[in-house]
Amino acid sequence: MWNRAMSLRGLALTGLFILSLSGCARKYDPYGQQVQRAAGLTAQGEQSLSQGDAAKAGRDFSRALEVSRSVDHPPGVARQLNNLGAVALEQGELGKAKDLFTQAFEINQGQQQWGDASVNQANLATVAQKAGNWPEAAHHLQQAETAAAQAKTPLARGRVLLRWASFHLDQKNPAAAAASLNEAQKLVKKAPPLEGAWAYQKGRLALAQGDTAQALSFFQEALVSDRKALDRAAMGADLFSLGEAHQLRGEMSQAWDSYSRAFDVYAALGKKALLSRCLDRLREVNSQGRLGNSLERFQKHPRLSTAGEK
Repeated sequence: MWNRAMSLRGLALTGLFILSLSGCARKYDPYGQQVQRAAGLTAQGEQSLSQGDAAKAGRDFSRALEVSRSVDHPPGVARQLNNLGAVALEQGELGKAKDLFTQAFEINQGQQQWGDASVNQANLATVAQKAGNWPEAAHHLQQAETAAAQAKTPLARGRVLLRWASFHLDQKNPAAAAASLNEAQKLVKKAPPLEGAWAYQKGRLALAQGDTAQALSFFQEALVSDRKALDRAAMGADLFSLGEAHQLRGEMSQAWDSYSRAFDVYAALGKKALLSRCLDRLREVNSQGRLGNSLERFQKHPRLSTAGEK
């Protein structure tokens, strides 16, 4: 009669041996391997998003979500829901983004992952702001602040303060923005990832206060930090803002250089709306400074006609 012992003996006689990984010297961790698999897909998605390929990023994050759900890894599920929300936001789908960020927050809140929960609420504030609902944006920032307080980390607290600074500047309230930035400055040394964003918001504040020299210094500082982190979207914003500061100072050649570099970064990211904005500024400084530069390479750039509105 066939049984397991006979089967194994038969395999041995034919010279075949089947070994499970659990019998190897190294520790076998199937659960950990799946968590790492999701992490790898997340890294791929982040890379795709940073290169302007939101569609591919969405596919990578969706696969990571499936893996995380299949092994019951709530932090991973919440992370991918947030990432998919970022993709939806990038594609202009505000309703979808709001739903995804809300789902991510509910999971993180239940798991007491307060740092990530704070990010979810800050993202919901961005959605509300893009929809023109400023009171709702402020409400979500307050929720983000509450979650960051529970996270008790300089990074979480600093992130929210910088988001508040941006909110106040958008609302033409430089005094409130300055207060948020002064408080955030104390946290930047403890949380280096905040350096670029802090310098950028300080540059915006300087522009709002009419100090273009200070603005140039801060935007250049932000560009150095964001280049180190290879944050392409932030680099584009830094360069565009450098162009604005130079333009306000009447330095049209320098403004042209900054706007053209911002154009190239945004072209790589496929951001059509921002490309058009750069082109408008290039026209302005070319005329104002009587530079006589050719606009042809910008006007005929394929991204202007093929990229989606972002």
